[in-house]
Amino acid sequence: MAKMLGWLLVWSVIGYLLLVLAYSLPVGRMKDHLRSEESTFTDGYYMLVRNDTSTQVDNITDSIILAEAVYDGPENPWQKAAAAFYASPQENEEHSESYLRIQAAVEDTGPYTQYARYWHGYLIFLKSLLLLLDYRDILRLNMIVQLFFMLLLAMLLQRRGKPQLLLPLVLMFAALTPAVTGLCLQYVPCFLILCVTSTVILYKPEFAQKHSTLLFLSTGMLVAYFDFLTYPLVTLGVPLVLWLVLQPAEWKQKIVDVIRLGAAWGFGYVAFWAMKWLIGSLVLGRNVLQEAADQIAYRVSDKIVWLQIDYKTVLQTNLGCFNFRTWQLLLLVLVAVCLLLAFFRRTVMRVRLLNTLPYMLVAATPFVWYKLTENHSCIHGFFTHRDLAVTIFATACILVDLSRKESTL
Repeated sequence: MAKMLGWLLVWSVIGYLLLVLAYSLPVGRMKDHLRSEESTFTDGYYMLVRNDTSTQVDNITDSIILAEAVYDGPENPWQKAAAAFYASPQENEEHSESYLRIQAAVEDTGPYTQYARYWHGYLIFLKSLLLLLDYRDILRLNMIVQLFFMLLLAMLLQRRGKPQLLLPLVLMFAALTPAVTGLCLQYVPCFLILCVTSTVILYKPEFAQKHSTLLFLSTGMLVAYFDFLTYPLVTLGVPLVLWLVLQPAEWKQKIVDVIRLGAAWGFGYVAFWAMKWLIGSLVLGRNVLQEAADQIAYRVSDKIVWLQIDYKTVLQTNLGCFNFRTWQLLLLVLVAVCLLLAFFRRTVMRVRLLNTLPYMLVAATPFVWYKLTENHSCIHGFFTHRDLAVTIFATACILVDLSRKESTL
């Protein structure tokens, strides 16, 4: 615990200093690159495919992210890194909120709002990229990077002798809707963190096993640093399944490992996020801790403003994003084929079923998350549904394994 706390403290300081350096960069060229993108933000929320919520792009949050990147107020970089100022103009009927925000950001017309409860670590990359590229260029670069990691993970599975997991991997990435994650800055961090951690596990399995607690602790910290509270569970669930697959331990030990590594990830996520509240309070001279606590209390509540919601509504909102014939047919075929193979090969045995218990535990984590964050998961189901990629990946791994003559789980 002492080492974990020391790791958190050291990286909190480093993370804050990196943001201070990012805010020390000149924003003139950034504004020029963003000024040419105003028309891109004519719409706020929009769907790439009409009436398909899973393809919804969040231009409103992207406009906040970009407005933070080009903010050029009188405050010093230390204050800017702690407060994360962004333009927040008055809405009107002629233009979308995102368009007005980008316009106000590049013209310095304000007014400005602070977003101090998040780290906004993505700014250390975004501000650097905006010196050279515009918004559309950055999205194209993001698509290339995401495609690279998808192919890399497929290659590493093959190298580790786990080609049977290629189908679950494809289904997992399909559940993340990469066509959309490549076109929205808000969706980038969790996708890339998931890929980076999974790459470490598959490329250096001995290292991942030896330093598993530190690896998942650091993953939780990275999510707290870079993510805007989108679909964080995928950065835990998918790497955890891959880590379990490569471990020779028995199912009882694997259940202990799931709890241990899940706790390490959760501690890193919550504690590192809380470090930003502490730093913000010290630098800005106001109680950011209380602001964060108030927001957490609202996000975990079962109310949306005055409307009472229940867990069933939350599940319907998120599961509804997969309510298409494509998904229904894919899952039906997968289940039917795997169960038929398991029946004819007589592979459904008590020991095999017990080996699947750790994976079932991982598959259930999104449903626990939805219960803990009912308000947030109901309002933002158009992106929180991606946490179910964990359930799809873990379940598909179980089905594929049960259909094989020799178990690899």
